[in-house]
Amino acid sequence: MKKMLSLSLVSIFAFAAAGFGQSFTEASRSATRDLSDSNARLDKLRSDISEARIPVSKERSRLTAEVIRLRRQVDQAIQLRDNKNVDLQGLKRDIKHRADEVSYLASLMGDYIQRFETQIHICEVQLYRDQLRKAREVQDDPSLSDDEKLMRQVEVVETALARVERLTGGDLFKGSALSSEKVLQEGKFALIGPIALFSSNDGASAGLVVLETGSPEPTVIPIDEPGTFPFGLWGLGSSPVVATHIIKDFIANKKGLVPVDPTLGEAQLIRQTKETIREHIQKGGVVIYFILGLAVVASIIAIIKWVEISGVRRARTGDLHAILDLIRKGKPEAALVQAKAIKGPVGLLLVDAVENAGKTKDLLEEVLYERLLKTQPRLERFIPFIAVVAATSPLLGLLGTVTGMIKTFKLITVFGTGDARSLSSGISEALVTTEFGLLVAIPALIIHAMLLRRTKGVLASMEQTAVAFKNGLETKVADI
Repeated sequence: MKKMLSLSLVSIFAFAAAGFGQSFTEASRSATRDLSDSNARLDKLRSDISEARIPVSKERSRLTAEVIRLRRQVDQAIQLRDNKNVDLQGLKRDIKHRADEVSYLASLMGDYIQRFETQIHICEVQLYRDQLRKAREVQDDPSLSDDEKLMRQVEVVETALARVERLTGGDLFKGSALSSEKVLQEGKFALIGPIALFSSNDGASAGLVVLETGSPEPTVIPIDEPGTFPFGLWGLGSSPVVATHIIKDFIANKKGLVPVDPTLGEAQLIRQTKETIREHIQKGGVVIYFILGLAVVASIIAIIKWVEISGVRRARTGDLHAILDLIRKGKPEAALVQAKAIKGPVGLLLVDAVENAGKTKDLLEEVLYERLLKTQPRLERFIPFIAVVAATSPLLGLLGTVTGMIKTFKLITVFGTGDARSLSSGISEALVTTEFGLLVAIPALIIHAMLLRRTKGVLASMEQTAVAFKNGLETKVADI
């Protein structure tokens, strides 16, 4: 089987070799022809390349030079770009710096506008009210640019500069002001430095222009009002009533004498703070009435006791001599009449002494001592009440202080600490009660000490008289 297969393969290979031999020969001839054609084309291509090499070399040189030139331009452009970037950063910094300056100037302008509105005289506000309102509205207007806002603010500065120039030598302008009766009147203002004068068109009101708390309009204070010009009028020797007419003439004629308040309105403010005794007392609340009641009672007692003690007659040496001489002469009735002629506690002491002159010395001493004991409470009666007032008044003042502070803290819970006017009632009550408590206590202490001193002086005089009488019964009457 294998042999048959091998013979078959050999036969097949033999036939194939015969066919391939013929094909190889033809392929070789074809390849030779192709090789010849290719060599010819190669020679022609080499010839074309040789012919084109010189222009290409020239073009390459040109392009290389162009690349070098362009590269140099690129380097220059990069360097220029870097320089421009540096300049741009510097410009950006300058722009930011200028923007910061503009913002700072805008802030300064806003502060200046606020200060300008508060520093000008109250009578000038109505002149610049529209400009100031527009300048304030600029800050909150989003439709305006920063430049437009700044220009609006610059207008206010220009107005302020024009105002300074106009005020040189004084200014006269029309406006309205509240009279002393709180009636708004039209008239003219005369502004001379910090002093403003006003005269109404009808001539009914004229005087000094001031700002009153809580009033948006200028208020006119008549010069003839008492206390307006405590230092008088500079350059005027006339009365205040004449000064009012001088203001009217000055504003009407734009020249003449001008009344001047050297305190610039401070005297008027001080005068407004003054209050009557009644108003001052009313600030003390309820407690102060108890303090004043004790003060009145203590004053009445002090006056009565002072008169009573001052009216006590002291025994004179002549009276005592006369009584002792009558007793020695055996005339006790005449001596008793002489003793009764002396009024007051000293006379009663001498009456007891004469009635008991014939008794023992010890008994006489007891009788006279008893009279002294009876006299002392009557002389010192009601004087301790003055001491009680002196001790109680400060305590009542302290009570008023406590109640006033409680009232103040209650008001703080309602109004807060921003409104000082609402807190003034409680603080006034706290301070006024303490003030009056001390004003009552200090004089009460002094009067109490003086009354006690005078009382002790009377008792000492009576005691000296008793001793002199007792000793005079046995010896000469000693000088007392």
